[in-house]
Amino acid sequence: MRKKGELTMSDQTCARSCGSVRPRGTAITCIGLVFGVLALLLVSCASSAGAVSESTSDQFLGIGKSSSFGQAINNAKIDAIRKAVISVIGAATEQAEQRRLEQVLYKTMNPNAFVYLDSMQTLRKDNTGTIDAPNFVYEIRIRVNIEAVQSVLDAEGISRGAGSQADAGATNPPQTNDSSPATGSAPVAVLTPQQGDFVPPTDAEQRFIRQYVDSMTYMVYFDEKSNTSPFLMKEAVAQADGYLASNGMTAVDEAQIESLKKDQTMVYEQETGRNVGIIQWIAQKLNADVYIEIDAETSGDTQGNLHYGSANITLKLFETSTGQLLGSVPFRSQRTVSTSSVRDAEANAIQSAVWSAMPPAVEQARQQLARAFSRGLRFDLTLQDTPDARVVSDFRRQLRSRVADVQTLSQSSGSTQFVIHYYGRVDALADLVFSIAGQTPGLERMSQVLIRGKSLVFNTGIER
Repeated sequence: MRKKGELTMSDQTCARSCGSVRPRGTAITCIGLVFGVLALLLVSCASSAGAVSESTSDQFLGIGKSSSFGQAINNAKIDAIRKAVISVIGAATEQAEQRRLEQVLYKTMNPNAFVYLDSMQTLRKDNTGTIDAPNFVYEIRIRVNIEAVQSVLDAEGISRGAGSQADAGATNPPQTNDSSPATGSAPVAVLTPQQGDFVPPTDAEQRFIRQYVDSMTYMVYFDEKSNTSPFLMKEAVAQADGYLASNGMTAVDEAQIESLKKDQTMVYEQETGRNVGIIQWIAQKLNADVYIEIDAETSGDTQGNLHYGSANITLKLFETSTGQLLGSVPFRSQRTVSTSSVRDAEANAIQSAVWSAMPPAVEQARQQLARAFSRGLRFDLTLQDTPDARVVSDFRRQLRSRVADVQTLSQSSGSTQFVIHYYGRVDALADLVFSIAGQTPGLERMSQVLIRGKSLVFNTGIER
């Protein structure tokens, strides 16, 4: 029998939970408070779980196997990248585009360009083989750089979400009682390219494309809007030029770029009216086929006598004549150390990042342009003074029979603009224009005004 003032077991439990000893009359209140705290904890846990789920939407599992431990890690990263691709475009489209994805993503020698290395969690590392014949298995969870993956998909023309819609249709097909099309509905046109739509290039034309892509000229410069120190950005440009030169590729000297920027700004404004960027214009003037724009963010700190630095860079690649984006390669450097200064550590980091990012960047440019050049190189031809439409039509008809394709962008008495696809270099096309003009009555006085990059301007010499 309990003495007066003595606490029961439930009272003692309640007291411990509440942090104090209360008379029995307050036991119910205490119990209610405990349940309230538990409810709040549950809600908090649920909210936290939701936040974790949301913040890890770009995290993927990856499994890699190889006889080489390093390659097994790379294969695990690529497996995670493949799963990220599926999450963006769907399994059906990923399967249909397997060959292209293998070339531009899955066989990359630099998977670090598409993942965040500092997020990698190792879940398993094992050797299921023997010491003499190893079979390493590496399993990870890692954040994938969805933006970098998406830039490659966009450059390849693989639309965002197309695969997901296709998958949804395959999983849940519409239920109908009749397989015939609905009354009054028009047949759906097949718009994807089919065999025979385009005349394939000849062996000689394919050889020309390969030779052209192998001998392209590159121009590298930094994004002038970057907040990073110009000193560090010039270090990045020098490193990229060094990579090109060491691999036997032609690169425009940075001094030429600076000279044109300084001395010909007025010429640029007069010629272009600022309709193209000055870097693209300079690339055209210097006959570069591809220009690469570098942007970077650096950070550094000092601990004791050592200085540390890191860099995040992005290389954007453009086709010079049109300014078309060919690809974008992001890269995050490892943390570098210097005994002299933070700036020296940051310079080391940015140089390391650029050197690592250049191989996939150049490969992206080569693949994109080789595909674009399958119809011939693109040239822009402008004829000044074209008051006689019949003469222009005759010239266009003869030109079309000698090149891969001709499109008329605009035509007036003042000028006519064409886009030409041609298997040859700009000087060969200029010779062809003169040859055809000599065979076209009314164009015997054709004269050349300007050749810049892949743009040609001629005056017809027709008197008004």
